Amino acid sequence: MRATLLAPAVAGIAAAFLGACSSASGPPLPEKFEQRSPVAGAHDGPPVDQGQTGSARFVHPLLDAYDAEAAMGVAVFIDGFYRAPASRGYEESIERVLAALYGAGFGATDGFKLSVPRRPMEAMAWTPVSARLTAVASGQAVDEAAKRGVKPRAGSGREIELMRFDTERDVHRAMLPLGAPSCSLEGPLGLGLDEVEPGRVLLTDRPLKVVEQAAVEAGAIAIISDYVFPYCVDPTGSKRDFDAVFCDEVRPGSTIPSFQVSERIGATLRTAAQVGTRVKLEAEVRREERLLRTVLATIEGAERPEEVVFVLGHVDGAGANDNAAGAAGVVELAVSMKRLIEAGTLDPPRRSVCFVFGTETGAGATAVEESGGVPVAAIVADMIAADAGETGAICLLERGWDPASVFPLLPDEHTPWASVVPVPGGPMVPHGLSIICREALIDVSYAELARGGQAWETGEHPWEGGGDQQSFLVEGVASSLFWHFTDFTFHTSLDRMDMVDPEELRRTAVAVGAAALAVADARPMDLERHLDTLNLERRVRLDAVVREEAGPEAEELWKAWFKGARFWLKALTAGEALPEAEPLRFSVAPEAAGADDSGE
Repeated sequence: MRATLLAPAVAGIAAAFLGACSSASGPPLPEKFEQRSPVAGAHDGPPVDQGQTGSARFVHPLLDAYDAEAAMGVAVFIDGFYRAPASRGYEESIERVLAALYGAGFGATDGFKLSVPRRPMEAMAWTPVSARLTAVASGQAVDEAAKRGVKPRAGSGREIELMRFDTERDVHRAMLPLGAPSCSLEGPLGLGLDEVEPGRVLLTDRPLKVVEQAAVEAGAIAIISDYVFPYCVDPTGSKRDFDAVFCDEVRPGSTIPSFQVSERIGATLRTAAQVGTRVKLEAEVRREERLLRTVLATIEGAERPEEVVFVLGHVDGAGANDNAAGAAGVVELAVSMKRLIEAGTLDPPRRSVCFVFGTETGAGATAVEESGGVPVAAIVADMIAADAGETGAICLLERGWDPASVFPLLPDEHTPWASVVPVPGGPMVPHGLSIICREALIDVSYAELARGGQAWETGEHPWEGGGDQQSFLVEGVASSLFWHFTDFTFHTSLDRMDMVDPEELRRTAVAVGAAALAVADARPMDLERHLDTLNLERRVRLDAVVREEAGPEAEELWKAWFKGARFWLKALTAGEALPEAEPLRFSVAPEAAGADDSGE
């Protein structure tokens, strides 16, 4: 998730609105649970209208058809690889996705298409083969390291092997940042940019992209960073985060060797550097000219097949929750829908549903171009299976561009991932997709209760950027994203299968699928519920405008949004082409704002 962090914004959010979102002072908030949906305390967001239409028509069939064991099998396979775009691991993962889809009959059955477009890449495919970090120490350094629990490598009193990986399944595969070059070098450490001299290895607690240029100019021969997102803190208090290795990437074309280490190893190196320890960095990577493959599995619509709802699960990455499980969940979702349609349990939807597997920030554009159809909506499934007990993360709905992107008023709150969120730089077109996605979350929660389970804890927040959601938003297409946060393993080596909950994967994938079908197969019977839910949110938003004294522009923007969303939902459920709505306009006086590559 969010491999492309927020770029410097052309226009920022006015400080007054950021303050309204985060300040503990100001007018008292309404009782939190009054803003939650009818499953008491389950969804932290506006309420929804209860009913058996919309996404509720699809939740129970999808829960019955969804094979959780099959989904986990695909997730385990994909998690076995470091999946840089078009790398060996990426290609193996694409083959596994194709095997599941071919096995289910996609590409060989009428109405179920399968295609694999290939596109050239700007950069060569990058595959990490192995890496090793060794401390070449004096006797004093060895003693200091031993106190921290680091044991010398057998047969040597001066070399301490700190980290290594020889296969992509190794826990420390993240020690090589994406795009880093091969290397074999040794040198003394410089603690921070102020101590870097020609021939030294920079040891830093800052992100690689932030220090790389300065390190090169100072004559550093390599960089070692123990940076990790500041909010990646173990919720159990057992300090597992101290051993997390951040999954970073270097700047395109970078030639300086770079390694990532855990905070524990970083602390060891800082101590050892005081007594003359040198470090040895060895890495082997493979670069190849390859075409980038994207997989498109399409269930053709029965009435308006040229109109397409896209469901995306990116394959690239180095984590299990991000996004081996997400890709696997979407694979099983596609297979389950096909199974239900062929069994006659579900009719083919009015509009087409296209399941997309590729890179996080490029697959969407490829899918739209290859489909040749009219995009109706896009739902991104990214980081959808985190175990709440292990990671502290719950399922969240990230809405697309709506007035909360400009006026982030309580009860909306941004996640810790979003430090500074730029005002949308593209068209803010009203739609009802977030209404349908919110209903899907609640419908799954009700289904869990009906089956003897517990209410499903979920939440939502305004748009924060990143991922393939934005490739649709900039074209004026409704888009939402399902993910889990705050996950202390986010973008680290600890994001492996022991942090994935198969039941959470099943619940979230079904919510994604039910929302997609509620859009693709929207019917007149669904409209009343959607409009009732829309009116419930309207009351929440306009009450917030008054409570937070946001002013007349915020009120008018929300009113225009709900008016446009009403027209969108009416056309959708009537089986008509969606209205060509004018983007909403606003005149918030922006401040210069943006976010650096650190995510801080």
